[in-house]
Amino acid sequence: MQKLFTIGILGCGTIGSEVASLLLSNKLPELKLKKVLIKDKNKKRAIPSEYLTDNPNDILEDPEIDLIIELMGIEQPALEYILKGLQNKKHLVTANKELIAKHGLKIFEIASQNKVQVRLDATVGGGIPIINTLLDSLKANRISSVVGILNGTTNYILTKMKKGQDFASALKKAQDKGYAEPDPTNDVDGIDAKYKISILASLAFRTYISPEKVQCCGIRSISAADFSFAKELDFSIKLLGIAHRFEDNKIAISVHPCLIPLSQPLAQIDGVLNAIQVRGNLIQELLLVGPGAGPKPTSSALLGDALAVMRQETLYNLMPYEAKPLVFSQDGESRFYLRLTVKDQIGVIRDLGGILAQNEISLESIAQKTHQEEKPLEEIGEATLVMLTHQVKENTFQKALQQISEMAQVKRIDCSLKVFE
Repeated sequence: MQKLFTIGILGCGTIGSEVASLLLSNKLPELKLKKVLIKDKNKKRAIPSEYLTDNPNDILEDPEIDLIIELMGIEQPALEYILKGLQNKKHLVTANKELIAKHGLKIFEIASQNKVQVRLDATVGGGIPIINTLLDSLKANRISSVVGILNGTTNYILTKMKKGQDFASALKKAQDKGYAEPDPTNDVDGIDAKYKISILASLAFRTYISPEKVQCCGIRSISAADFSFAKELDFSIKLLGIAHRFEDNKIAISVHPCLIPLSQPLAQIDGVLNAIQVRGNLIQELLLVGPGAGPKPTSSALLGDALAVMRQETLYNLMPYEAKPLVFSQDGESRFYLRLTVKDQIGVIRDLGGILAQNEISLESIAQKTHQEEKPLEEIGEATLVMLTHQVKENTFQKALQQISEMAQVKRIDCSLKVFE
């Protein structure tokens, strides 16, 4: 008869409560809940009180507990707790993307030294099994790129904006539905996606890549007008995490909103769904799509990891990546979309064309949109220019963009986006 695997949970928020309830339901009889760490013992909970504790050592130092599920969602004291748990020979399952992105090397080193496992499928993609796919199913491949819609909140907001809502209205709708926090910074500024692409790139390229190396830009500069113009050009707009390994092993890694041709599958992923595209020398291209967050999808990943640990208890983690010197490149080629507000006067397009010609940038399309009469008085006499370049090196485009911003006729650069293809 297979022995029971005893579990302690650090954290009792929405996800922690769901995992605890599933364990107590006896639907997974081989997994036994022992304790759940909480902050407030006076708060009413659906979990029976005998399972609750506000002392982390009741979990970290209990010799009966085989595995810790960490769901605190913060960097500290979560790091302190899990390192102590690993040193006490307890396996770890976690959904804490910030912790793994920042401290993965240390966590895996200590787990390896103590011959215990670390599983992290719930850190990226919710119910999408991307982590274990990279670590197991695709390990024979040389992965060249990982690209993903990694944040359901921003994807929901952009989907609403595609239908004509402005950013503020779409954000409020996401907050009302519980998709966005009262302070949405981590989502809308791309920080959440930055941690996730750092984890995916580290695993895909077998080399630790700190989130500090990820160029990051959020969605605040996107307007409903950009979606209207993008649609005219047969594009949609998505916030993407992109990690690319070139033939010379240089790495490009970033999070930023992109134009995506409507013919691409990623362009059709709407609402709170996540999607992750992996390209490898053997698999060619793989696309995984599914719910990126929520109690049930995340619990599916967490408990799947717990069962995997239980069934391989005699094994311990090899390091999934290591620290190596890396050369980062941000000078790849792309088409670029640009929207800017200019004075509505003769010669603007001529002078703009001069800067582009000087930098050897050619245009695929350009259009001038004169402001409508209902605009405020101070905006009368302005026009919007929307352009799409041909392929150009990013450094070259950024140099030209700086020169354009210094033109007397240019009032502001509203939005600049890469085209993902």
